[in-house]
Amino acid sequence: MKQDLYQQLNLRKKQGETLEWDKITKEQLKELFREYPDSAIADLYNIKKEQVRAKRYKWNIKQMNYIIEDYLNENDNKKLFEGLNQSAKNRLLDKNNINTISIALTHYLFRNGVVEDMHAAGKLSQDDMKALNKYMVNKIAGILETISNGEWLKLELLLNYYQQRYGKNWDTPISNTEEIELEYQTFLKQIQESQKNSHQNFTNN
Repeated sequence: MKQDLYQQLNLRKKQGETLEWDKITKEQLKELFREYPDSAIADLYNIKKEQVRAKRYKWNIKQMNYIIEDYLNENDNKKLFEGLNQSAKNRLLDKNNINTISIALTHYLFRNGVVEDMHAAGKLSQDDMKALNKYMVNKIAGILETISNGEWLKLELLLNYYQQRYGKNWDTPISNTEEIELEYQTFLKQIQESQKNSHQNFTNN
């Protein structure tokens, strides 16, 4: 089986070669990041993952770019989206992404809603908001790590404990998927627009 770039570089490292981060090219980093997280690339070059992230941002190498690129190069959309869905699942379960996902979910679930209105009205101080945000981020991160570890029994027992003791008189939850669907449709429109522009640029040249 042919080795990918990461495997090739890792073999060279094991053979005693010192891989120089300053000499990595944009195409090499793009190829590495397609399959491997910042932490793995950092370990390969014996640097901090923040250095990998900084260079990626400098060169505009992001997961979203791969998704759009794959979409534009794929004819069978059903097959493509099945692959994208699985790739998204893998990224969401990756421990290396827990920090950023926890912060994003805290904003979506908590920060950018009624609590922010209370803060703006002076009912919560800045210190109150920091404490609440920290509490939420840590709680969500704990749940995500439990999921990432595949510890489903632990999670079920935790939820059963709270289901049996709290919230029995609360209103029945109504699933609000409209905002999620709106974001998804916006993403699809961006892809379609990119595809349209790409085709126009091709025909004009």
